[in-house]
Amino acid sequence: MQIVIFGQGRVGRSFAAYAASLGFKTRLLARGEDAAAHVARAGLVAAAIPDDALAGWFKTWQGALQGKRAMHFSGARVIAGLPGYHPLYSFPSAPLAPLEFGRIAIAREPGAAAFAAILPGANNPEFIVRDEDRAFYHALAVVSGNFAAHLWNETATAFAARLGPDAGAIMSAYFGSVVARFGEAPLSSLTGPVARRDAATVRANLEALAGEPRLLALYRAFLASAWPDWRE
Repeated sequence: MQIVIFGQGRVGRSFAAYAASLGFKTRLLARGEDAAAHVARAGLVAAAIPDDALAGWFKTWQGALQGKRAMHFSGARVIAGLPGYHPLYSFPSAPLAPLEFGRIAIAREPGAAAFAAILPGANNPEFIVRDEDRAFYHALAVVSGNFAAHLWNETATAFAARLGPDAGAIMSAYFGSVVARFGEAPLSSLTGPVARRDAATVRANLEALAGEPRLLALYRAFLASAWPDWRE
């Protein structure tokens, strides 16, 4: 089976490498490339493109996809007639090692074929997300992953500016420990002064961030969620 993938971003490149490792011929299509001949020969067509472009893409290619397997990777969008398989993962810029891709959990729509039926040989764990829960599921992924990455980027930038340039190496061990605590207790892994209700330490934190309004706002948002009855 030949697999044609629209989009050369992080997900598309990693999916292409994974499919190739399973013995499939893959073709990554660049924007603006004449794709009709490749689609005509494909047994599977995958749209690894931005969410906002999906509906228009499917409208354009729906006729050519008749009789073929087709899929998209969006975690938030439901496109009637085009099943979604969302890999719950933060992808690197370089193609992910196929063994690692095989460990990624895939969120698929009700009634959609199993991922292993779409991509024979794949052994990914899967779970089903109902259409009405799709946006909620994706919002959880954004808050837990993308927002966490933003927090880490912001704090590493402040660390490098005030405390030393090697923030990545120094803070990676700390961030790794946060992930490890989550693995041990996914529903109760919070540590630190807010978890202990150390009010004096929290006040000192807030005072120290007075000159960093963005970080101060993030800290206050954290307090509002994790210590809702906090009073300064």
